[in-house]
Amino acid sequence: MKEKWNFILYLVWFAYLILSAVLMFGHGFLLSRKTLSDVTECVPIDNFGCDGHENSTVKGYCNEEEKIRRILAVPGGPLACVPKQSRVVFLLVDALRYDFTEYDESIVKPLPYQNRLPVMREMLDRWPDSTRLYRFMADPPTTTLQRVKALATGSLPTFIDASSNFAAMELQEDNIIDQVTKNGGRAVLLGDDTWSRLLPKRWLRSHAMYSFHTWDLDTVDNEVDAKIYDELRRDDWNLLVAHYLGVDHAGHRYGPNHPEMTRKLDETNARLKKVISMLPSDVLLFVVGDHGMTENDSHEWTNSDGDHGGESKAERTAAFFAYRGAGLAGTGVDVMIGKEVQQTDLAPTLNAALGRPPPAPSLGHLLLPVLPETSKSHTLLHITNNLKQITQYMIRYGEESQQVSLDRLTHLINATREQLHKAASIETDDDLNNYAADVRALVDNVRNVFREVWVEFDSLSMLRALLLLLLAIFFNWLITEGIPMERLPNVFASTFVPTGLISMAVCIGVCYTAFYFKFLEDLEHAIILSTGLISASITCVLIIMHWDGIAQRWYEGRSQFYERFARAALAASAAVLVSNSYIIEEGATLAFLCMTVLGLMAWNIGNATALLYWIACGVAFAASRSYRGCREEQGDCWTAGAGVPTGQSSRPALVLGMGTVAAVVAICRRHVGWRGYCTVVAGLLACSHWATGYGSLGSPSRAKLLARAAWLVLAVMLALLWKREGRGATLPLMAGGLMLFVANTLVLGVSYAPAAVISLVLACLALNLVARLKSEGSTKFSLATRCNSSVACMWALLASYAFYGTGHHATLGHVRWAPAFHAGDPNYLDIGPPITASLVSLELFGTILAFGAAVPLLALWGQNGAARVGPRTQLAAVFSLCLKFMLCFAIRVFACAISATIHCRHLMIWGVFTPKLLFEAGACAAALLGAVLGATLVAWHLPTQHRSS
Repeated sequence: MKEKWNFILYLVWFAYLILSAVLMFGHGFLLSRKTLSDVTECVPIDNFGCDGHENSTVKGYCNEEEKIRRILAVPGGPLACVPKQSRVVFLLVDALRYDFTEYDESIVKPLPYQNRLPVMREMLDRWPDSTRLYRFMADPPTTTLQRVKALATGSLPTFIDASSNFAAMELQEDNIIDQVTKNGGRAVLLGDDTWSRLLPKRWLRSHAMYSFHTWDLDTVDNEVDAKIYDELRRDDWNLLVAHYLGVDHAGHRYGPNHPEMTRKLDETNARLKKVISMLPSDVLLFVVGDHGMTENDSHEWTNSDGDHGGESKAERTAAFFAYRGAGLAGTGVDVMIGKEVQQTDLAPTLNAALGRPPPAPSLGHLLLPVLPETSKSHTLLHITNNLKQITQYMIRYGEESQQVSLDRLTHLINATREQLHKAASIETDDDLNNYAADVRALVDNVRNVFREVWVEFDSLSMLRALLLLLLAIFFNWLITEGIPMERLPNVFASTFVPTGLISMAVCIGVCYTAFYFKFLEDLEHAIILSTGLISASITCVLIIMHWDGIAQRWYEGRSQFYERFARAALAASAAVLVSNSYIIEEGATLAFLCMTVLGLMAWNIGNATALLYWIACGVAFAASRSYRGCREEQGDCWTAGAGVPTGQSSRPALVLGMGTVAAVVAICRRHVGWRGYCTVVAGLLACSHWATGYGSLGSPSRAKLLARAAWLVLAVMLALLWKREGRGATLPLMAGGLMLFVANTLVLGVSYAPAAVISLVLACLALNLVARLKSEGSTKFSLATRCNSSVACMWALLASYAFYGTGHHATLGHVRWAPAFHAGDPNYLDIGPPITASLVSLELFGTILAFGAAVPLLALWGQNGAARVGPRTQLAAVFSLCLKFMLCFAIRVFACAISATIHCRHLMIWGVFTPKLLFEAGACAAALLGAVLGATLVAWHLPTQHRSS
């Protein structure tokens, strides 16, 4: 029965077509901004003549002030290096939200994060001319990697960087560190290794530590403390960067409303006191947060989020504290406490303090109030350097990209040049203040223009990807809905699949050859496009060959109301993804659609048992409501177990999680044969892992050891799934589903384990409803009834709901990173990054993967299932259901791609539509992988049957 592996190969083929098209769309839609390799250069003052020109031959003597005035009178000249320099201590307190720095004596019962940094208020009261405190506004997305990139370059972050937040590549753009070191300056790094990964081999001394172990609140901070005070006593550096992580990790693990946050902020306060006391009066101290963290309206610490990555105000509003013992510049509104400043302004300001020009990609302006007091001419030189750098950037960007219209760019360049011509005429302090305000408004305008059009969409790649998705979905829908099931074994016993795969191999070979001889520039896109088109051509030929059977089936086919409604429900759930309001409330809508489809199926069955199943489904959906996640846009909302790791769960949550998991594995063991013993052992190890790590008296090391033992048992169970017994594929499928269930509970943690149990209960109830669907005719017609597209649509809707039912939402801020470390830190291994990515992906999409692997049970479950017919018909039924299920998720991801294309300039594109596209692509990949795994398990365990049978 050679066709059984052709069935599997075709499913893999279809999965490749969908995922490759999604990848192509992502390359076109999620492009990073155009990066330039330019580096800002400045000319030493001594190289200018008294006429203001570089390398001038004009003889004569002039002092520095006069020379700078002459330089200002030549607006088209090069940037001039400012001779006066300061040393800078740059303390980056990760996730230092602005309200953490506020001090209000009138608060009687402060929250754990309130009034914990009194040193800032003391300095503002005692030394107002030497201290500043601002709101430091970050641009989304607010994950650490692109925040560090933006701080270092002065540019705006790009959304696609979020996907590489934990695999930083070397920064290729001009930045503050390169500007310092290229002129003989020296920089020292302490703390987060994100800096050393982005900027390797730039440091005089580097004491960087791995930063992604979010459960570790103290190791990095303690190491920084052990080094920083010795560094402050030295004078061989120009810039000292110290990146503390404890506050951020406390937010991830506990949320802001927790005693651990109080402890970390108290440590920060004591640390700042000591640093300030040791700081020489001529050294600048900048204490900044790279982003904030989320917090819901509840003041109960167990419900606080403490995460970041999105664009809510709590995530974007960090703090900027500046101090210099010898005093700072600025007066009036510029020094107002709590004034909003942009994070893009840090790079040019920091470089100005160090006597260097702004980095080439910077779009910020100078924050004069946090710089030392200087003469008017030096201040003007700083400002004109800033204007010249931005002018150069706009000219170069216009040459490399057509993103900004020529008229608009010309207007902005002329405006900067006009301001440069005004610099030489500034005489009084009022003139200088007005001039600085005009320049600030101009730079803000430039930044806003680039922010509006920053992402340059590759429309051609996006359209090609949409075309490939449409072709794959349309022709495979014709195959599943048109070719009669009894013909499928003969179709796949033919040369159809081998011909298609050989054709794709030839396409790939031709593309590689053309690329080798430089006829092609983009090999990846050429392969995806050519294989997608040749696949569409081959499936089109297959449709034409079997058009008679397709037409006859459609002519004779009759569908019941519940079937039509299920298809319409899936189509509607995909179509309304163009609405941001629907995406925000999708969890509730999917629950309603699932209940309605299941209710119509129960009505079709028409007996009391079906009604009881439907009522039980309603109870399960109601129970899962308390575990559904809450987005920032949903306002006041409660989520069971939100942000609470196993060690900090309440005792009822621990008992509920352990009890439900133990009950499930104990009950199910009896129905899966000898493989059930592995499930019981893995489940008990998972419960022991939670119990051992619970509370302050728990043993984290023993808990991690038990988690590793559970994973070892699951690995053994996975191997045993492929042991043939000749009893069909139903028991291995059930065992595989239980294996994925236990694996999912391990990464979800004890707080969300009951949510996984609810998803399993819903799946079992739906399976029993499908097994009782009415049919009128022979066994094969009964099988066709159970394998129609309405059943696949129902199963896909349930799988999509399970994502929300286990506490997730399509936002970066809802990604839980703790599961990557429940069994230890995988990054100490050579294969650590893949393990981390796999565990986080399993936590996000594990339920969808399990639903995909269980799709064959829709055909095989119960007394009236496919087990009563021959192996060839069984496999055809399983193939048909798996392909329909995969099509459902392909349709959803296609709808998300269409929605992202339509809304590419929408206000909510990066906050709602793009995250939804990314998460839907991940869900689609999990569904395709699960369906292929389930179908492969069926093909492996089915006995061989010749075509004559």
